[in-house]
Amino acid sequence: MTFEEKYYFLSLSGVYVSSASNEVIETCLGSCVGIALYDSFSHIGGMVHIVLPQGSEEKETNAPTKYAHSGIPYLIKEMLKAGASKERLEATIAGGASIVQDTDINIGQRNITKVKEILKQENIPILKEDIGGNFGRLLRLYIRDGTTEIKFIGYRLREAALAPVSPLKVEEVTLKVLLQKIDQLKPMAKTVNRVLKIIESDPFSVEEIKREIYQDQALTANILKICNSPYYGLAQRVSNLSQGITLLGLNAIKRIIVSLSFKDILAPRINAYSLKQGEFFEHALGCAFIAELIAKEKQYPEPEVVFTAGLLHDIGKIILDQVAADKFHLVMRKVLKEKKSFLEAEKEILGYTHPQVGEMMAQQWYLPGVLREAIAFHHAPHEAQEAPAVVAMVHIADVVCRLAGIGCGVAGLTNPIHPQALNLLNLKALEVDVLIEKIPEIIKQVEAFKVV
Repeated sequence: MTFEEKYYFLSLSGVYVSSASNEVIETCLGSCVGIALYDSFSHIGGMVHIVLPQGSEEKETNAPTKYAHSGIPYLIKEMLKAGASKERLEATIAGGASIVQDTDINIGQRNITKVKEILKQENIPILKEDIGGNFGRLLRLYIRDGTTEIKFIGYRLREAALAPVSPLKVEEVTLKVLLQKIDQLKPMAKTVNRVLKIIESDPFSVEEIKREIYQDQALTANILKICNSPYYGLAQRVSNLSQGITLLGLNAIKRIIVSLSFKDILAPRINAYSLKQGEFFEHALGCAFIAELIAKEKQYPEPEVVFTAGLLHDIGKIILDQVAADKFHLVMRKVLKEKKSFLEAEKEILGYTHPQVGEMMAQQWYLPGVLREAIAFHHAPHEAQEAPAVVAMVHIADVVCRLAGIGCGVAGLTNPIHPQALNLLNLKALEVDVLIEKIPEIIKQVEAFKVV
């Protein structure tokens, strides 16, 4: 008898228990740890995606599945309710990747230690584990028989690298071709440009902003959809821009407008980097929200600038995808076989890296220096000169976003956080924990943009 498998994706701090034989539970893991439990007699399985080892009593009460200390007992309790026997439970654990090298911030290892400690206390044996390292993982649990599957998030990299090589001659990537492609890519609609200029003026007129937005029906509709999304959870439906501005504030509306203005550019599938439809935009948004959160925590005076920098940091990938997609199997093979970083492989095979191409785009679009630097040095924050703090925030946000499994593509977690970025912002271990703790809320913000 055949049946169609039904996949249930577990997000950060999520938990799910099932006895349906056609269900598969899966989750993406970075520094987080996924724990899959299974009772082979009753065929009941469950999984929890923990973010941190332990929280305060209040935090664990409010969000038990976010922490190993409370999340594993919570999962056990839910499985027992479903009819499983604790004595028959067996575990598979995965994740716990390193977020930073050579510092005391080792969330992954702390998560692993606590998970093993709790499972030992609960007398649950670990049959299979794939933990540590500096790469993300995908964990799956098949309810039909308790089989677990663990792939490193860069599995797309391996698949692409082993793809058949086209016999056609691969054209050289030239500066002329890059500039032509950049020139064909329009950064913003005229309406959005005018609205942002009005908002930046001092003083500005809200009525003038509304008049401009109302000229673009699609933009107006999408702003209202996001205002009414579950993330904002407003008590009343937003039916016009005046309500939206009043209830959410002008800064939130501005952030929505900036994000929507780049959605058409960022949303398509990026074949060269094995990013599916929408994943590139999700990663850009996730990075933007996390960078803005860091900016606010560190009281940076212009968090909106940091948000935009995070949104645009990987923009160069769009052009490289258009001009060199047929060369990327060579890039990926170099990463796999020669253990090169993705940037090194890009440079050697293509002659350019995506940060270099992104910097060209920023110059062509006359973006301010702070955005150009964030795009050019988001993988090398120690090289920034004009706006090192902004670059450091975007760099950290990019890595954290990948650790959360938001739009990893083939690059995975090959670039851990540079210690100098943490030192520059004076970001301590506890603050990084707080940042990781807030990622589930960030994901909800990103989800709000899927409605448009």
